[in-house]
Amino acid sequence: MKLSGEHIERYLQDESNLKSTGISGVCMPGGAADLSFFLKHNTEPFTVYGGGTGITGGATANSGILISTENMDRISLDARARTISAGAGTRLNSLYEAAGAAGLWYPAGPTEKTATIGGNAATNAWGAGSYKYGSIRNFIIGLEIVTPKGDFIEFERGQFTAKGSRFRTPLGSFEICPLPERNGLKSSAGLYMREGMDLIDLFIGSEGILGVITGLKLKLLDAPVNIHGFMVPFDGEDEALSFIGRMKEVKDRYMPLSIEYMDADSVMLLAKKEKKLEKTGVLVFIELEETKGVDVEVFSGIMEAAGADIDSVSVSSSPSREGFIWKVRESLPQQVNEIIRHNRMRKISTDFSVADEKAGDMIELYRSALERTRVRHVLFGHAGNNNLHINFMPENDSQAGEAMEIYDYLASRIGAMGGSISAEHGIGKLKKKYLRHMFDEKEITGMKKVRDFFDPEGICCPGTMLD
Repeated sequence: MKLSGEHIERYLQDESNLKSTGISGVCMPGGAADLSFFLKHNTEPFTVYGGGTGITGGATANSGILISTENMDRISLDARARTISAGAGTRLNSLYEAAGAAGLWYPAGPTEKTATIGGNAATNAWGAGSYKYGSIRNFIIGLEIVTPKGDFIEFERGQFTAKGSRFRTPLGSFEICPLPERNGLKSSAGLYMREGMDLIDLFIGSEGILGVITGLKLKLLDAPVNIHGFMVPFDGEDEALSFIGRMKEVKDRYMPLSIEYMDADSVMLLAKKEKKLEKTGVLVFIELEETKGVDVEVFSGIMEAAGADIDSVSVSSSPSREGFIWKVRESLPQQVNEIIRHNRMRKISTDFSVADEKAGDMIELYRSALERTRVRHVLFGHAGNNNLHINFMPENDSQAGEAMEIYDYLASRIGAMGGSISAEHGIGKLKKKYLRHMFDEKEITGMKKVRDFFDPEGICCPGTMLD
């Protein structure tokens, strides 16, 4: 089915607030066969549109066709094998419900439940439990791909691996340019290319530039008995960051699902709606998965030894992450987005990360860059992964320009530290120029050569990730 005219309006924008222009229509295939047939007869540029929840503009375009995956929403679960197969357009809430009904759990998904699993795979999404479980890459065991030429390939992990840097596949043979290892770094920037790698990993995080993910197979885990959320208040930032560092030191004994941080400006913003937070300085959030052998009281003792005032800690317990703790944590980005929309400005939010040994340097860098700015901002995010987001809330174009100057400066410094300029949201169309802070020209050219092998005509998601 193909939509045109006024019916395509809702497909023209994602959460980045970029808007598509010059779109001739929206193609809505029901599966890989439909899409394969369409692309074999297509000559127009096309861009893949998943759930529209991306914040880097990857689902937007300036011409051609949008391909919506929304009709690719099938689900098939194998409880005995603890796997689930899903169409790319399957929303995360549907996947969570299907897994939960069988007593199983997919722990790598983000809190944005309207996102699609195909979009998550295309951007190598990192979820709320990524401190313990990593990204979606660790759970994908099979993929269905339709190439820009309309060729279909379905394969599982281990079926096609590179011999050194060379792949031989049913689609032909090609070389990759192995990129530097950044062990322990949270990143979703650029193509994943390593010697001896699995073909599946090349497509994960490729943002649609190599072809369209139409379906995937995920491994699942047994559902936890419970998930405990701890909200730990501190008077100041140094105290909170010291606590976070000490909690990381005991991760081999009790590995939290997540360790999150909110600065004083974040808490002040939240306190306008949550009166309980009015006298709070800064906040640390910790999630603990309760399974056999996990003693929550012992974990509370560890937190106390690390510097927490246990009497002031708030606790919510819910296997589905429902309760006061999660309400507070998830409401902050919502309130930030409300302010940005009210100001009619585009969102400017950093998504940088560094390795553990550089965490202190990142904080000092942020402090020095922000101490003189007049642009309103909050600092919060995934402290466990050293992935703290500065969310700017400019009121006018002048402030937006100042915020972007700070962003550009920080991106160059983070790259020089060996960090990632896009830890969890991908590159899309908004972050292409920052890739040079992570990769040299030879490495970027290597990515382009792989893209050109799959898409020699340059019609697949043009302008995404790479020029």
